[in-house]
Amino acid sequence: MTQPSIEQLQALEADIEQTLYSLIDLELEENSLEMNTRFAQLLAKVQAVQLIDYKLDVLVDPQAFATETCTLLQSLIEAKARPQKRQRLLTHRMILKIWLRKNQRFMTEFLPQMF
Repeated sequence: MTQPSIEQLQALEADIEQTLYSLIDLELEENSLEMNTRFAQLLAKVQAVQLIDYKLDVLVDPQAFATETCTLLQSLIEAKARPQKRQRLLTHRMILKIWLRKNQRFMTEFLPQMF
């Protein structure tokens, strides 16, 4: 397994941050289909730099990465660790809920507007 370059990781961090903000907007619009599409595209990019595998298992230590990358990887770990009712598959929606709740801007600015 080759290590991703610093440039790849910086580009990924920017991509994760941009995707996060677009997902927050889509959450406010209740556009789940587009959220799932964009999140799937983001996960493919994270897999391309070999931070996760095809089963969404995290292959690296999240603490070694920039803020948003770390938060995303921790969200994946947390989502996989949660007990699943009736052996349900881990869905993008489950991971997204955890990831959005870990983001302070979402929790303080956007979540209160939703109620």
